[in-house]
Amino acid sequence: MSEVTLVERSGGLVTVTFNRPDRKNALNAESWADLERILTEVATNPDDRALLLTGAGGDFSSGAELSGSMSDDTSSAGLSGERQSTLYEMRTVGEILSRLHRLPKPTIAAVDGVAVGVSLGIALACDLIVASDRARFCEVFVRRGLALDGGTSWTLPRHVGLRRAKQIAFMGDMIAAADALAWGLVNEVVAAPDLMRVATEWGHRLAAGPTTALSLIKRSLDSSMAVSFEQAIEDEARAQHVAFTTDDLAEGIRAFVERRAPRFTGT
Repeated sequence: MSEVTLVERSGGLVTVTFNRPDRKNALNAESWADLERILTEVATNPDDRALLLTGAGGDFSSGAELSGSMSDDTSSAGLSGERQSTLYEMRTVGEILSRLHRLPKPTIAAVDGVAVGVSLGIALACDLIVASDRARFCEVFVRRGLALDGGTSWTLPRHVGLRRAKQIAFMGDMIAAADALAWGLVNEVVAAPDLMRVATEWGHRLAAGPTTALSLIKRSLDSSMAVSFEQAIEDEARAQHVAFTTDDLAEGIRAFVERRAPRFTGT
């Protein structure tokens, strides 16, 4: 892993910190390459059971690195570190964001300071967002004459509704943490000194959960707007069949009978 990304593992929780505080954690080619490698590791390592993304120095991320191009979000986004066509780089970033969104393990973004542009897309691609009371969010693209990226044309209306999403995208205003909570953009707002404690507690709780069941729940909820009710209940039946084959299901039943908290292993 490069110096621009810090990775810590504890009790099944993988904490990833964007580490360019002098640039408000702007994402460069190394950042994207690191994130791609981390997602591969977490997806394939059974000991990695939850993922927490955050930023160093009081900011989540100011978006993609500005490297002398027309916009924050069209240069240095690719993994090669070389200038590529905008289409190529956007597709490269899009593939990484899609992998984050579809990661078969629960994910949390802990947002302090700014989450702007494509970094807001990263946060919204996570399952849960915990924000500090000084966090600020912005779909900055319209200020640069750009269309949306970071997957936010899909995630934003699903979190806040179509009309509010248009307001956020059309105006490009900074959104305070309190408004982000009221609009459904984030799950929880806490005092800045408590952010990492709360987010880490959530992360450890998820990492200690029944990993396969959580993966099945995540997939069914993410696909809920694209399927009929009849398809949803059929998918639930199939998911439940899979859950019944896990060691965690047996442990959950034992814990219920023995009147104790379950000790899930993720198997």
